[in-house]
Amino acid sequence: MLRNSVAAVLLSAVCLGGCAAATPPPVQVDAALGRVVIYRNGVAYFERNAVVRGDELTIRVPAERVDDFLKSLTIVDANTGKSLNVSFPTMETDGDDSAMTIQLPKASSKNLRISYVTESPAWKPSYRVILRDKKPSKLEAWAIVDNVSGEDWKKVTVGVGSTSALSFRYDLHSVRFVERETLSDNSGVALAPPTGGSPYAVASGEVQLIGNLDVDEVAELDKAKDGKAAGIGDESLDAPGGASARSGASTRSHQRQRKFSKKRRDSFGGANVSRPMKPATDPAVGKRQRAQSSVERIRRLAQSGKKIVIEGYAQAGDSNPRDASLTRANTVRNELINQGVKADQLEAVGTGRVARGNGVRVLMKNVDHKPAQPAQKSESGRSSDEPIGSAYFLANAPMSIRDGHSAMVSLLATEAEAEQVYYYDPISSRGSKKFAFKAVHLTNPSNYTLDGGPFTVYAEGQFLGEGLSEPIPPKSDAFIPFALDKKLVVEPKNTSREEIDSLVTIERGIVTAEAQRIRRTALSLHNRGTSPATVYVRHSVAKGWKLRDTLVKFEKLRGAYLFPLTVPARSAAELLIEESMPIQKTVDIRTESGVKDLALFLDSSSKLHADLQDRLKQIVKMHRDMVDLQERIHTVHKQMSAYRQRVDEINVQLVTLRKVTHATQLKRHLAKKMEEISERLQQATIDVTDLEGKVLTSRIELQDRLAELRLRKEKKERVAASPPPPRG
Repeated sequence: MLRNSVAAVLLSAVCLGGCAAATPPPVQVDAALGRVVIYRNGVAYFERNAVVRGDELTIRVPAERVDDFLKSLTIVDANTGKSLNVSFPTMETDGDDSAMTIQLPKASSKNLRISYVTESPAWKPSYRVILRDKKPSKLEAWAIVDNVSGEDWKKVTVGVGSTSALSFRYDLHSVRFVERETLSDNSGVALAPPTGGSPYAVASGEVQLIGNLDVDEVAELDKAKDGKAAGIGDESLDAPGGASARSGASTRSHQRQRKFSKKRRDSFGGANVSRPMKPATDPAVGKRQRAQSSVERIRRLAQSGKKIVIEGYAQAGDSNPRDASLTRANTVRNELINQGVKADQLEAVGTGRVARGNGVRVLMKNVDHKPAQPAQKSESGRSSDEPIGSAYFLANAPMSIRDGHSAMVSLLATEAEAEQVYYYDPISSRGSKKFAFKAVHLTNPSNYTLDGGPFTVYAEGQFLGEGLSEPIPPKSDAFIPFALDKKLVVEPKNTSREEIDSLVTIERGIVTAEAQRIRRTALSLHNRGTSPATVYVRHSVAKGWKLRDTLVKFEKLRGAYLFPLTVPARSAAELLIEESMPIQKTVDIRTESGVKDLALFLDSSSKLHADLQDRLKQIVKMHRDMVDLQERIHTVHKQMSAYRQRVDEINVQLVTLRKVTHATQLKRHLAKKMEEISERLQQATIDVTDLEGKVLTSRIELQDRLAELRLRKEKKERVAASPPPPRG
């Protein structure tokens, strides 16, 4: 556990009054608060010390905090270390609180240590980095703690806890019943059709009982709505034996409830104390209060968003049991809707079954009614609240924080390794593809994770900027961008190509090959400053791609790679990054582009059998020779076109000179010239015919060789060419 000298700065509670109003009331117990540890997952750990003067201790817990309280409560005899038992009411609450009564053994020392976890605002981190020229840098870590617990913290040891601790809500207070199938002995004399209705599924066959109202309590709810007796109550009164039967049923219901409470207490072990129900002076008022209290509890539990099923029951004197049971269920449903519960969250079911004295049973299905909200993702693709490592900082001196106030608690003040560098991040949404940020390269000196939060950067009394960091594991490095001075300019250029790794099949000149698609990123970094700059380039590799060997050392940060580079003052440097993806491609070695790919593979590969390699090289040479012949044919055709054009020009000139008597010598010269050009044109025609014949011969020979070329795998996985088939 890391302990540091801890100072606290109390902050004024500008908005905490409103925040505290939204927070449930505190846990009330006659025990001194000794330690509070606040976590970042919405809970806090409370530790109290109590000196009990009697045989029992009562803790009053707000209804909203009961489940967290029961999930984490630990009560220990401070002298013996022995855990003590606890009893609490099963279904009833006293207003908005639930009373937990601790029955102490006779031999107890009366000194108790009570610890529990309950809902609390998360603490917030805040950091300072002070850069110094010739001295180690200084790192300060602060925690902002909000006390909205409803009580003052007087001389309490305050700490903050790990982000990696998991927390959740789990209902431990409600009674759970499991629906069981009713079987018979098959002695019926006739089969009846199945009853239609509104079925509901229960996850894992488990339902949760959250309320139970007898028939008189349902009737009181109906009276409160209409101001007169409900019809179903009149039917019950007019039925033979209705009033006495209902009264007796109500008494038996309370007897069953007392038996159930005793059974529940015995299951905890020990003779614990529970609160008996106090009868009201006016029976009707007492029934109305119990009904309203039950409805209020159901309303609070409905805030979880789960589906609520209200099952109504009939009484012995009801003329139509199914209608009467559905009417009672709808009475409770309408009351819950009037109190703000969504109508589509409530389902009323008329069971049609007769249950003496029991009017309505309320169940909660174990399927959330509200859709789950997706977790927000950070720029690196990870959940933005995902913890890294663990943290636990505890003050070594008690402090006081009044209710509705906050405090800044100093967690860490120590020397740290930190330097000012440049950080090029074109990946993040707030990054830049053109400029590199100024950043602090920091090493966490503590043995615990520094939770993600804001960093303020200073240098000898000068404010440099602010940055935001994700969690920093112990003894690990972090980069925190804090300024953009645009002195380091980056010009990226991306290109791609494909290279063949190995040949898989060859079929009539079509080669199937295993290849690599290569993506190349060339970064040109220009330093416009007057001093050398150390820059860290962040580069991400997409899924399916792999970073190729590079001469530059690198490290990983949040799923990406970091490449360090030094750029001289008023100069430039270049960084080349290549990544590859394996692919399978088809190459037509009858085409020029296919032969180029094959030639590149043959020049760089030594995986082929010598015979196959020689034959492929011959094919490449034949194709190149054919290309040369075609180029020569093209050149001769251009010469022939020029010859024809010149012959036509001379012919026009000779026709023009026929009427000129003194141009005899010129006529002879032009005629001789035309004869020479005609001979060249004739020779060129012969040459073209010869070259085209050679191209045709080479093409047929190449096709023949390609048709005979095959691949086969030897035992040592060496690729060889199969022998050509016998001729004739």
